[in-house]
Amino acid sequence: MFRSPLVASLALGLFVVGSLIGLAVAEDWPQWRGPNCTGISSETAALPVEFSAAKNCAWSVPLGDGISSPVVVAGRVFSTAIEGERPGDRFVVYCHDAATGEELWRRVMEITGQPLAAVHESNSYASSTPAADAERVFVYFTRFGLMALDAATGETKWHAALPEPYFVFDWGPGMSPVVDGDRVFFCQDDDLFPALYCFDAASGDLVWKDDRSDMACCYSHPVVCQTDAGRELVVAGTGMLLGYDYDTGERRWASELFCRNIKTTPVSLDGVLYLSFESKGISYQWRVVADADGDGKITRAEIETNKYRLNADRPIPDEFWKKFERGDENGDGVLEGAEIDKAFLDPSNQGGLLAGDVQARLGDTVDVQAPTEDITESQSASFVEAVRGGGRGDVSASHVLWRHESKAPDHVVSPLVVDGRMHVIKSGGISSCFDTSDGESVWGRRRFGNSSQHLGSPVYGDGKIYVPGENGTIVVLANGPELDVLAKNELGETSASTPAIADGRLYIRTRDHLYCFAVEPE
Repeated sequence: MFRSPLVASLALGLFVVGSLIGLAVAEDWPQWRGPNCTGISSETAALPVEFSAAKNCAWSVPLGDGISSPVVVAGRVFSTAIEGERPGDRFVVYCHDAATGEELWRRVMEITGQPLAAVHESNSYASSTPAADAERVFVYFTRFGLMALDAATGETKWHAALPEPYFVFDWGPGMSPVVDGDRVFFCQDDDLFPALYCFDAASGDLVWKDDRSDMACCYSHPVVCQTDAGRELVVAGTGMLLGYDYDTGERRWASELFCRNIKTTPVSLDGVLYLSFESKGISYQWRVVADADGDGKITRAEIETNKYRLNADRPIPDEFWKKFERGDENGDGVLEGAEIDKAFLDPSNQGGLLAGDVQARLGDTVDVQAPTEDITESQSASFVEAVRGGGRGDVSASHVLWRHESKAPDHVVSPLVVDGRMHVIKSGGISSCFDTSDGESVWGRRRFGNSSQHLGSPVYGDGKIYVPGENGTIVVLANGPELDVLAKNELGETSASTPAIADGRLYIRTRDHLYCFAVEPE
């Protein structure tokens, strides 16, 4: 058939425009929990309800050991693993074609020097989820620090050496980088070197750093909050939700949190931060793990020989013992009562229990409001709440939209906020839901049929909520005003990761495999 040059040009133009529209509709999943760590995919492509290794499985590939989550950018899926006998000999970054599962490249890095510090069996040395943009993939590993690799080849673009984190007991590492435009953020609240970093994504130059030595061990990711005054970075920590100036890293505001350790990440939507968390007091935790004879006193010997201290073959650093000595006010070599908090919490931050904490950390910017609640050292603090961003100074009274003490939250699983409802999953297979306008219960503590531990967090796409269980069961819930279980899918492998959603596909990492699920064409 004859086609004039004009018609051919128009046809080509329409094809290009259509392709660009298709690219615009597709949404990447650039880091742990996707866009801004929300767990929400806005794509409308159909996602499978039922899936397994034999059903709606587009492809699967074996990986080394790991609990990091997959990320998907520009048609590539990135994941990490450890190879060799535990603790492992090699750290590996994989790049697969997101549609076919073809391995595009792998980067193998030999682990040299002394053996890696031991971590709990449910953790992995490949626990940090990559972050990526179209040109680079950003990976963190405790021994190597933060690296940017070429997304197309795996070659190193830049490398930022960071202090190797130290954990007294069995927590181990678990933080992941977060990418936002031309910035990469990384927060590591370990027991000795807690800090928040901002790097230039292209060059690796350090833009700013905040010393978070006033924090205890926490595992909450940075999120971006869009306010009327512009973007700000928000990070939860010991006793405080902190808002940072996006460009300079200056602490701009703080809101009281009634927790000593936080392992969940806030959800930032429309200028509001939604949080769910469960935390026991520092004194309680240290008594559980270090008070061998149960007499309420902690000695140096009890810490050094405790069963939860997996790295018993290594001396505890002097920096840690300086904390012990800080709390041991009478110099008797024993911590008891208030001395425990004084040792393991920074003097300026006693975990949100004392009026004046905010003032001590932000300066004389505002009058300090006394906390409205008091959590004693033996209690478990468990709350859901919403905080409006964009404040200055202590916003505990002015910007907390609502706060409810609740038994619903889990200490690891982050909340999911979609269509005006805040979904909270607790280990043991328990679902709760709250109205985001006022925090009132939509439904409370209902079981959804998987009594497993839950270490990954729920994600949303195509009107469905995917809830991963450590036992490898992925429960699919309908997104609606009532709890509605659509399916329970058994993968038959342990999984502590959070699923990824991109281009109409669901990516799930088990302990040693990566799966891609999609609706099979009829």
